[in-house]
Amino acid sequence: MKRVCKFLGLILMVALISGCEKNEELKVTKCTLTNNNLAAQYNLKSEYTIYSKNNVVDKVETKETVISSSNAILDYFETYLTNLYKKSNETYGGYSNKIVKENDQLTSTTTINYQVMDTQKYVEDNSAMKNYLNEKNKLTLEGIKSIYTSLGAICE
Repeated sequence: MKRVCKFLGLILMVALISGCEKNEELKVTKCTLTNNNLAAQYNLKSEYTIYSKNNVVDKVETKETVISSSNAILDYFETYLTNLYKKSNETYGGYSNKIVKENDQLTSTTTINYQVMDTQKYVEDNSAMKNYLNEKNKLTLEGIKSIYTSLGAICE
């Protein structure tokens, strides 16, 4: 009986000690980019929701909305975005994309899971990306925010 009590006490101590480590919660950061292209007759709004933990990006959910009265423009964006994300997923992994087109609007919802993505291959193909990674080859929150702001997005 004493052995059982000691064993249970030991397990309880291990559980308490491991539970006391600071475990940072997932942080959510939002960035928004708008482009009203009157000459090409479309409005584009991109909303990026960045999920990170300990300053490392876990995943990004992107919602891109294109509004245009031209079906040709909506068809172009549908083809372009479908091919872009399909090829990216085949090459690096971690991408999922869904496109809905109705009336004068196309909405593309994409999730990029950086925990699944082959970041090493991505950096080999895009050498500038290494500036946005930490020493463990993980994309940093500040790095991705800097990418989006360089495109003209406003981040919170």
